[in-house]
Amino acid sequence: SSDKISKDNLSFRWEPDLRESYEVADVVFQEVVRVLRDRFNQNQHASDDKCTVTSFPLVLSFPSMARPEDLDKLSAVLQSDECKQLLGLEDTCAELYPSSPAPYLRITFSTIFTKSEATTNDQNNVHNASMPANCATSATENWVNNFLGKYRLCPYTSSVSRAAVGLSSVGVPVGGVHVRVESTNVESAERKSYNILRAAMLVSSFWSEVVTLMNSSQEDWATSLLVFPEYDTEFESFVGICDSIVEPTVVATQSTDFIGRAWFHPQYDSDSIGHSEVIAGHAVPHKMVKGFMKSLHLSSGK
Repeated sequence: SSDKISKDNLSFRWEPDLRESYEVADVVFQEVVRVLRDRFNQNQHASDDKCTVTSFPLVLSFPSMARPEDLDKLSAVLQSDECKQLLGLEDTCAELYPSSPAPYLRITFSTIFTKSEATTNDQNNVHNASMPANCATSATENWVNNFLGKYRLCPYTSSVSRAAVGLSSVGVPVGGVHVRVESTNVESAERKSYNILRAAMLVSSFWSEVVTLMNSSQEDWATSLLVFPEYDTEFESFVGICDSIVEPTVVATQSTDFIGRAWFHPQYDSDSIGHSEVIAGHAVPHKMVKGFMKSLHLSSGK
């Protein structure tokens, strides 16, 4: 069970039963999205050109965390300049026992201006025309079946019904691919507020999908594809969130051993990443591929 209250200018959520750090991350970003959605709606419906939108600080308590030190690490990620900018945060801090009776995270959000005061220039607005969820699901499943699996581009996935193929030796049975399509459901908005909400929803959806996989049998779902069509034409924005928020929170919650990450995008460009070594979530850099192909060619004697 959990409790949510708003008191003394605080929005408080008490989660007495959660033990795992990935569950905590899921709740944290659920609440960040909730606050940002409320702020976004206030901004959209504001009638006063000089109005500002503020939010009560979030206080999230997790007294049963198995590794409360992970909350401190999660706080450090959210306190980074990249996260503050991408998620519209002002400040984040964690308190652990004995400074606090129970571990808690406090998140303060930056003040935003109403859309009228922020801009009347259409270039600073966004008009969302992303693919409908049912079309995105169908397109993704076709891609897995007829491209990724057909051409063996992923050695462990042959179709949407057969993933984790060849991993039985390490105790991972064959299972299906869970496809989840997410959207902000926003048609038109001021760009900055929209980008903040979209970023938070991408991260929150990631952690929600982690919980789904962890609570499912591996025979049902061996892997997951989280699809967010609103990033289809914005590779740099997408990968920036993956690298600046998703990956650091995976590391902070000590989830790297059981969460594999791979960032797919229609406009994926290894050269723009500029990496020379393997980075979690990213394709192998060109130089390493060339070296591998050269060694393969020499070993084959051709």
